[in-house]
Amino acid sequence: MSFTTGREHIDVSVVIGFRDWGLRRIRLAVESIQVSFGRFAGEVIISDYGSLDPKVNEELARELGCRYVYTPDAEVWSRSRALNAGFAISRGALLVSTDADMVFSPKSFEKIVGIAQRQPQAAFFLQCRDLPQEMDDEWVENNPGAWEELESNSQLRPRWGMGGMMAISRQGFFEIRGFDERFHTYGGEDLDFAQRARRAGYKTIWVNDSDVRMYHMWHPPTRAIVDQTEDGRNTVERNRDIVYNDPSFVRNYMQWSHRPEDAPPLVTVAICTHNRADLIGESIQSVLFQTMQDFEIVVIDDGGEDNTKEVLDGFGDERIRYFWQENAGISAARNLAAEKSRGIYTAVLDDDDIMHPRRLEWQVGGLVPGTVGNVGAFVNFDDTTGELNLIVSKIPSIETAMANGSAPGHSTWMIRTDVIRSLRYDETLTSGVDNNIMLRLLRSGLMLSHVGKAVTFRRMHSRQVTVLDTDRQLASASSALKFIQWRLNAGDLKNIANLAKENGEYPQTAPRETMLKDAELFLPDHLVNRDLVLAVKSGAPVPSNWDGHLVCAEFSVGTEEMPPVPMAIVKNATFKDIVSARQADLDFTVVAPTAGKEAAPNRLDQIELLLQSAGNVIAAQGLENKFILVKRDVSDEQENLPWKVQICDRGEVESAVDGDPEWMIFGEEYWESENAD
Repeated sequence: MSFTTGREHIDVSVVIGFRDWGLRRIRLAVESIQVSFGRFAGEVIISDYGSLDPKVNEELARELGCRYVYTPDAEVWSRSRALNAGFAISRGALLVSTDADMVFSPKSFEKIVGIAQRQPQAAFFLQCRDLPQEMDDEWVENNPGAWEELESNSQLRPRWGMGGMMAISRQGFFEIRGFDERFHTYGGEDLDFAQRARRAGYKTIWVNDSDVRMYHMWHPPTRAIVDQTEDGRNTVERNRDIVYNDPSFVRNYMQWSHRPEDAPPLVTVAICTHNRADLIGESIQSVLFQTMQDFEIVVIDDGGEDNTKEVLDGFGDERIRYFWQENAGISAARNLAAEKSRGIYTAVLDDDDIMHPRRLEWQVGGLVPGTVGNVGAFVNFDDTTGELNLIVSKIPSIETAMANGSAPGHSTWMIRTDVIRSLRYDETLTSGVDNNIMLRLLRSGLMLSHVGKAVTFRRMHSRQVTVLDTDRQLASASSALKFIQWRLNAGDLKNIANLAKENGEYPQTAPRETMLKDAELFLPDHLVNRDLVLAVKSGAPVPSNWDGHLVCAEFSVGTEEMPPVPMAIVKNATFKDIVSARQADLDFTVVAPTAGKEAAPNRLDQIELLLQSAGNVIAAQGLENKFILVKRDVSDEQENLPWKVQICDRGEVESAVDGDPEWMIFGEEYWESENAD
């Protein structure tokens, strides 16, 4: 186990998370840990999560010679976030979490680090010993070195709650993305962390050594305070729901607030290319507009002679890493991608294919314990006509592969990078390399799952490898089938086929029509029209540089002092627009345009769009018999907020119009009434 950043080597980092906690308890905890490092280089990090008076805590940390990090504006206590904030500045090869009310015996961490270095693929836990009420922090301070008395008076806490000390390698912490930052207020994060480490393949080890002891200094229980409020009880129940009902092991992949600087990307999107500068740009855009942004893109140019690098440089994104090699073939290019990858997982993408915006979110969230990755379905699209064809492959297994030796679509794979490095693509092959490595993976006993979603869209055009190299593709498939069926007789093959049927050959999916309708929205710009509905905050600026046409408005209900609800739609949005929305950190939805309204909207079209949106608000909120007022917001200096929309009852209409005759009134009941006079 090693960790090097060019700074001083640290064997172990111990993080204590707290908020408005007693200084004496913190001092006792830190000093006991520092003494117990022994021959190892260790650091203690105090993570102060929003204390009212951080200065005294920072001064204590300085006095004790430990590191200190403060998280301001933390509305609620979250032990998960506090610990992650500490680990974000840590330097240790072994990462340890504990609490500010624990004291450790003098050899504890020297022993723990030694054990962990011998077993890097494990997570370590220490059973807590609770001290009686009379042995609080004041008693511990007044009785230094009274370890025999602490031992004889303490009571061993059950292991169910995982104790109060957890240790895992730095790599293991990165693989599961730390403590789940959804947890807050009280409880569950430690048990959840332990479960996830186990699902990720880290063996659970309880340290059982007479020289390693952790004692809990008595104080009034905080859980009792939390249980006194309904909000507190609801939060505890929500935490329990995460622990018992979320089977995933990688968390915080949509947003990791306290990410260590040296944390590797979760996923490397690996693209190998050769003279496809005219196509690769759209593939890159489909990666950049992913909902899950914890990735890097590694592009291997296999002896290309076009302007691919110029296209990639044009994106100005440091996550795109380009490597050129002399032409050596697709297998050599994919092996180089694996060597250059920094991601824990590798998602394969061909240089002419498109990723669904939620591909990485679906595949990371769909990781199953005991597997090394997963695959998905894909949609073939004709690059001229836009015709779609959904392909749902079988669940990858040795049983399903026996029928014809085929593999799931290569551009749907997301597999651990270390597995790809170990197996390597066969560089003696020029075609069918994906079948070959997949069958070797399955024959080695490794397992994959299937997410049951169309994760990529495969471009059908005249320059595809499958079109230009059909004979070699067929020959490679035949060779792969012979490989996987080697030394199996007809009876063996029949039994394997029956087993595949019993276990279920195909994944569960949404209806075919639903998957194809979704795919239509994310085809290349020359094949589809789409609108981008942006979720914006009231008063917040909306970017104005779009390829499509921006229509903005602010909706308000009634004439009361209610905050307006903003609306922004980019009509006829391009791939570039979707990337821009993602880079601006805007939530958005991609929708099909209104029938017959594909062109840039004129003023009447914009009003029609606003009325449709207002109608949706009225229906959603049950606002029957309401009227809609619309006006051009000429007073607003923001160019991208040109409309105001107000949903009113009859009396409010009169008041609004009397104050501003520029309002346009919509609602048949109003114009049929005497008010229209």
